Amino acid sequence: MKTFSNLSAALLALTLLGAATAFAPAPANAQALVASVNDDPITSYDLDQRIKLQKILKRPATKEAALEGIIADRLRLRELKKYKLEPGTNERNSSIAKVAAEMKMPPQALFSALQSSGMPEKEWSEFFKAEAGWTILTRGLNKGLEVSEREVRAELDKRGGKVANSIEYLLRPIIFIVPISASPDQLQARMREAENFRTRFTDCTSGLQAARSLPEVAVKEQFSRAANALPEDARQLIDKTGVNRLTPPSRAATGIEMLAVCGRRDMRDDVAAGEDIRNELLSKKIDELAAKSYADLRKRAVIVKR
Repeated sequence: MKTFSNLSAALLALTLLGAATAFAPAPANAQALVASVNDDPITSYDLDQRIKLQKILKRPATKEAALEGIIADRLRLRELKKYKLEPGTNERNSSIAKVAAEMKMPPQALFSALQSSGMPEKEWSEFFKAEAGWTILTRGLNKGLEVSEREVRAELDKRGGKVANSIEYLLRPIIFIVPISASPDQLQARMREAENFRTRFTDCTSGLQAARSLPEVAVKEQFSRAANALPEDARQLIDKTGVNRLTPPSRAATGIEMLAVCGRRDMRDDVAAGEDIRNELLSKKIDELAAKSYADLRKRAVIVKR
C-alpha cells in the first residue's frame, strides 16, 4: 500500500511538472519564423541582426527593409553557388571599401563599426560577400561590356575637362582556370599552384611568357587604371605588391586570378580624368545590370512572409 502511495505521488509530481513546463513562458531568445525564401527560413533573430546592419550602413532600418535585405542576400548567395563562386575575405573587404567610399568614410572606420556592433561576423559578412560576388558574376556574364570614348568625352566635358594629377598602373590579369565542376579540393590545389607561381614571378617580360606556357592558364590583355579610380584597399594592395610582381591570388568568375603590376607612371590631368570617368561609367553600367539580374531572380523566387 505504501509502495502504491509513493508511486501515485511520483506520477502526480510528474504530471504537475509537465503542466508547469507546458505553460512556462518562452525563453527571451526564442526565434520566431517571419518569412521563407525558396524554403530557406528567416527568423526574428535574423531580422534583428539585419536591422542593426542597416543602421550602421545608414540605410532604412524598418522591418520591411531589413527583410528585403536578407532576401536579397539569400537569393544572390544561392545563385553564386550555382556558378561555383564563393566570395572570400578579400572580396568581402573590397566590398566593405566600396560601401565605405559611398558613405564617404574610411574603410577601417566601417570595419571597426561592424566589429563592435555586437553582431556575429557571419551576419554582416554575408551581405558584403553577396554584394561582391554579385558584381563579379555580373562582370563575368557581361565581358563585352565597354565604355566608348564618346561617352567618356561627353562626361569629361560635362565636368569641366580636367581633374588633379594621378598615378596610372599598367596591369595584366593572369587567370589559373578552374572548371565549374571542380571540387573544393581541386580548387585549393589550383590556389596553391597560383601562389607558387606568384613567388617565382619577378619580371613581367619573362613572367608573362612563363605563364603562357602553363596548362589551363590565361594571360589577359594589359589595361591601365588610375589610382584615384581604384578602391583604397585595391590601390594599397597594388602599391604593396610593387612593379614586376603579382598580387595575391583571389577567386574570380572563371578561376584563380592575379594581377601582374607591369608599370606605374604619372598621368596628365585629362588622361587621369578620362580613366576615372571610364571606370565610373563602367561601374554604373555593371550596377544597373546587377540590379536588373537580381530583379529577375527575385521574380522567380518563392517568398512567403508571415
